[in-house]
Amino acid sequence: MELFVKRAPPQVVDAMRQTVTNMIGTLPPQFFAVTITTVAENLAQLMYSVMMTGYMFKNAQYRLELQQSLEQAALPDAQEEKKDEPDYAPGTQKNVSGEVIRWNDVSGPERIDAKKYIELLEAEIEELNSQVGRKTANGQNELLEYLKSLEPQNLKDLTSSAGEDVVLAMNTFIKRLLAVSGPDQMKTSVTETSAPELARLLYWLMVVGYSVRNIEVRFDMERVLGSTSKACRVTSWEKMFNQLLGCASDLC
Repeated sequence: MELFVKRAPPQVVDAMRQTVTNMIGTLPPQFFAVTITTVAENLAQLMYSVMMTGYMFKNAQYRLELQQSLEQAALPDAQEEKKDEPDYAPGTQKNVSGEVIRWNDVSGPERIDAKKYIELLEAEIEELNSQVGRKTANGQNELLEYLKSLEPQNLKDLTSSAGEDVVLAMNTFIKRLLAVSGPDQMKTSVTETSAPELARLLYWLMVVGYSVRNIEVRFDMERVLGSTSKACRVTSWEKMFNQLLGCASDLC
């Protein structure tokens, strides 16, 4: 887990922590001993949902980074112009003379000294920059804000793209974790845990789900670029499952 925290984008790590906190609650464990009891079937559904959330975060990160790259590529000229701009001193030191006419909503056009007008503009820009800095300092998570901005269908697309191999591998992984397989056992087997333990489990599963998307991308590339036989394609979910097990073990 420590390795993931070091390597993953900070906004992804923060988004996962916020999501788990919202699910479990924020009562301090040193003062409140919260115990959660449920049957295996409900826990399995929660575990699958959390893994899919991690999968969704990775997909959202892909799209957000692509969107940002396209936005930057669309403004190459503006960036070059900005590089070529000389560094100017504050407005009062500019060799400017004359007057500027600006519009007043009450009195109409009014004249103002050009140097004074530049000072006003620079003060306004400085205030806007300060506001942007304060907004960034407020701790808004870019990834979560991006997800909030998506339409419901676009949000659904982030998880509906998961292939059959992914879904089958996740479900098999969850059944192995629960050590319960039969439908009757799933409905009757009771699990009890503390809130901190459940939070750690959900966070770990979210990271595993995030990593599964990387595995799926690699497998898809192998299918496209390689000459995978039909026999191999039939057991591709098993390869996915084995990769998932290895990834989960590394994250422990």
